Amino acid sequence: MTRRIIIGAIAAGVLLAVFWASAFLIAYTDRGFICENTGSRMGYREWPFGIRTNEWYRESQLEKFMKNSHPEVFEHRWTSYSGRGSSLIPGTVMNGHGRPGPILFLRLEMLDEWVKVSSDHERFTLYQAFSSGNKDMCRSGIDEIIEKSIEESEQAAP
Repeated sequence: MTRRIIIGAIAAGVLLAVFWASAFLIAYTDRGFICENTGSRMGYREWPFGIRTNEWYRESQLEKFMKNSHPEVFEHRWTSYSGRGSSLIPGTVMNGHGRPGPILFLRLEMLDEWVKVSSDHERFTLYQAFSSGNKDMCRSGIDEIIEKSIEESEQAAP
């Protein structure tokens, strides 16, 4: 009888240890990145041993413009904006990401609309502001996009 109790206690202890450890072992990590030069976004799910699934990419109109019109100066500057690791037991275990500049808060749809109605010179100037890494220049470019968007919506309203 005592032997069964000891074996049962050991088995329960092992199960408890496995359950506890599984709450802290990362099963996968979802990662998201933004190109601070163009506003494009990409991401994927990373599994142990570096396996990637669920890869996605949203190319901005600014990136398309730069690739077609100025490929000699075009480059990406990817910064992590989302990193969430999930354990074997449902629930988030860790959160972590980089510190993108102000472009993170600009909706991609708004940027794309602005690029569609802007001149080549305005587009290139915006890319230069974003790629400068100067937060004030980036904010100024974003403010211009927001102002133009507001003006267009006011003109469209009857």
